[in-house]
Amino acid sequence: MKTTWLLLLGLVASPAFAVETARTQIDPGAEEKLRQMSNYLAGLKTFRVESKAVDEKVTTDGQKLQFLSDSKVTVQRPNKLRDDRLGAATDTVIRYDGKELSIYGKRTGFYASSPAPGTLDGAIDFARARYGFDAPGGDLLVSRPYDDLMEDVRSARDLGIETVDGVPCHHLAFRGTNVDWQIWIEDGPRPLPHRYVISTKDQAARPEFTVNLTRWEPNVPVDASTFNFTPPPGAQRIKWIPVHPDRAAR
Repeated sequence: MKTTWLLLLGLVASPAFAVETARTQIDPGAEEKLRQMSNYLAGLKTFRVESKAVDEKVTTDGQKLQFLSDSKVTVQRPNKLRDDRLGAATDTVIRYDGKELSIYGKRTGFYASSPAPGTLDGAIDFARARYGFDAPGGDLLVSRPYDDLMEDVRSARDLGIETVDGVPCHHLAFRGTNVDWQIWIEDGPRPLPHRYVISTKDQAARPEFTVNLTRWEPNVPVDASTFNFTPPPGAQRIKWIPVHPDRAAR
């Protein structure tokens, strides 16, 4: 009788149930779709994308707080990036021109800059490690996203087609030692990521970072001045205090 009622309620063999009980393995289909996305992104000389991110933080008493931010990211390979970021606590422009990393606060008029590595991959790693900040979905901006994303993967599954902002996408789920993550990749000739979720497992509350990526513009013309920073009149330079001072630019 219990089984009959479960069947009627649609709880037996539902997608959620199947996901929960699926055995750990690397699904070749999921891995191949991720590789296709990586190769496509790596082959773009320039691109522009808009993002909406939700970053969860956990207070000392265990409460989860979500912080929202919007970004417009422009990339020119191999070594240029701009991130215009807007949120409750930030209204900043981050620029990397292949030699220097700068951040300018529109609300405060303050700016800081630092020498940076000569590649986009190196600059992203440097900004994370030394200054503790990242471009939204930074793992997807490097030259070989597949290598970075799969480094610690123990399980990969293809959960089928789902729609993200009106775009049919392959929903892929991956598990690692310290983090689990999911990605939604556009179906068809443009395997672009449209949603990326990271779940941290080394904290009891398992906070998540979620970013939705929209308005993709592959191989868009980009003016060189996009990445160059000239302090506006009245802007005040401040010292950029590293989170990890020993991580210098290489």
